[in-house]
Amino acid sequence: MVTDTLAPHQDPWSRVTLILKDRWASNPVSDEALVRARLTVATAGRLRPKALLFWGVPNAGKTALKVKLLREISQKTFLPGLASAPEVLTVEAPVEADEARFYEAILQAGHQYVPSGNVRTLLKAVSAFLDELRPDVMILDEAGNLNAYVGARGNVCLNAIRRLCNVHRMALLGFGTAAAMTALQGDEQLENRFETFELRPLAPPEFREFVELLTGAMPLRHATHWTIGMLESAYELSGGYVGRASYVVQEASAQAVLSGDEQITEKILKSSELSNSLAALRHAGSRAGRRTRRPFV
Repeated sequence: MVTDTLAPHQDPWSRVTLILKDRWASNPVSDEALVRARLTVATAGRLRPKALLFWGVPNAGKTALKVKLLREISQKTFLPGLASAPEVLTVEAPVEADEARFYEAILQAGHQYVPSGNVRTLLKAVSAFLDELRPDVMILDEAGNLNAYVGARGNVCLNAIRRLCNVHRMALLGFGTAAAMTALQGDEQLENRFETFELRPLAPPEFREFVELLTGAMPLRHATHWTIGMLESAYELSGGYVGRASYVVQEASAQAVLSGDEQITEKILKSSELSNSLAALRHAGSRAGRRTRRPFV
């Protein structure tokens, strides 16, 4: 992980900008997820390439994982030894359980002309596009939208996804919430086809190592010493999830710079400012369903 160097007399807002940029910090959950993604992408081109769904509550770390793997693919470091970087097509799952709308989403993702006509016309256009692009991987973003794919029409859409990946030998990586799991469990063939990986909360020892690593990369003038009380506060705010923990550390670091403290303190972690900024995350967690909170030990 890259640590931002603190330049003498650097403007506070310049440092805040550095603090809030996207970062990747190694941790057991994200590292294992990245390995699973590599194993899935490595099956591209086979008769039955793998499909893998990463799922978790909102702000569990799905976006950071997707950004990390796309960056590695573009830099040709994702699967060392390949002659060229895998070709990736990223598609946002439409909210409607409609086969035509799914084909339109694929064409739009590839900046292709969307013809008017019936499903067969759209499928023909999609097939021609995929034959030309020859993608190795389809990334299905917002896979939680698949929760709307129930009943006969939903099964048609889900089977269309499976069929396209088989015909064009694309590995499939999905990113979604528990709602995506619900949709897949409603189709036996898809449930058997998809491997799943939950972006679970970090265990307390994992959490401590993660926040200390991330804090060490922040351009603060003083080192932060994480006490048990501070770790408990951060764990309660984040639920132990990687994405939320990153948010806590970055927001607390920004407040440390602007307040002049230049280190994360228990006062900052218990401040109303930080609590208010995390209110939306807590609300999202309550709507998506939360685990029973366990103490930080």
